[in-house]
Amino acid sequence: MSVHNFQSPNGNLIVGTAETVLATAWISYIDPETEEPEYEGGTKIYWDTQETHTRDEKILFVCTAGEEWTFDQLIPFHPREA
Repeated sequence: MSVHNFQSPNGNLIVGTAETVLATAWISYIDPETEEPEYEGGTKIYWDTQETHTRDEKILFVCTAGEEWTFDQLIPFHPREA
């Protein structure tokens, strides 16, 4: 069970960080005229290349709406007790 303790200024829960990883998308063919590949459908992810995105040296957090925020923009979230 995830415990989400921050939300964006828009009220959406923070669910992760913005990341980049190197990946190779498998292809089966390259059209010699358009130079466009035909994708085979699989992708190999190189997890050891994972890098967290930052803005002004601050980690970028991602909310459920897909927007990115720095920590100083976040609002503590306290779920209601049942």
